[in-house]
Amino acid sequence: MANGLPFNSWFIDCDATGEIYDDYAPGHRLTMEQDAAARLERMAYIRDQYQMVIGSEGGNDFAASTIAFAHGIELKTFSWVDEDMKSNRDSEYYIGVYYNPAGGVAEHFARRIPVKDEYFKVFVDPRYDIPLFKLVYNDSVITAAHWDWSTFKIKGATQDRMIREVLYNVPPLYHLDREEWEEYRQDIVSHHIAWSAFGKKAIREEMTDFVYLKEDGTVQKTVYGDRLAAVGNFGDAPYMYGNTEILPHSVLIEDEGGRMIYAPSPEEGHR
Repeated sequence: MANGLPFNSWFIDCDATGEIYDDYAPGHRLTMEQDAAARLERMAYIRDQYQMVIGSEGGNDFAASTIAFAHGIELKTFSWVDEDMKSNRDSEYYIGVYYNPAGGVAEHFARRIPVKDEYFKVFVDPRYDIPLFKLVYNDSVITAAHWDWSTFKIKGATQDRMIREVLYNVPPLYHLDREEWEEYRQDIVSHHIAWSAFGKKAIREEMTDFVYLKEDGTVQKTVYGDRLAAVGNFGDAPYMYGNTEILPHSVLIEDEGGRMIYAPSPEEGHR
């Protein structure tokens, strides 16, 4: 804090992940309850002493009273579960090394990779999502994907992840240097226009409803407060919502000002 840089937020790596323990070490024995309290006290101290916005990895609900943002609630890190993703540098699934010899964004964040079907279904496929955390904490904790998995990281998932960012009021995640900005600028700008207009309204409200409009989960609706709603179509066929056609891989936004449909750009232009 003495280096003079004007930080306005502080990320504390693991305090809110929910890994709470009994501590039997001589000299500082703690119960799980005391461990949780100590973590919250540490985060609250930085927040209150330095007037900073506090966030942490994970963000399980025991910490919701203290943190303002939670990394990993929306998409957890999972590259460690598979050797091809974690260690096999010859694999197309390898997540990438933690450095860039040229000094820009590390390969770990910039390299776009596919995800094997068994992991895609569990971690990425929006058809299986139920936003339980958002239904409780939308107006108090901002949730994000784990920093391993930026909006553009997973091949074949970017469109639906952008739809999900609107539908669930989740901020986009980018790792940018000059090269990455030039590649993704058009997508980032167009997405920002749609997402920010929606998010500025949604963040002030509770998420008051969530429903699968199709049983297979490909069409979902979220409601914020009593005037703002979004209907996301993750399917490959149009969906009729009342008298409005929602094209595949697009999202309908409706509020007191009317309706608009946002369709993120296809991914063909990305490396």
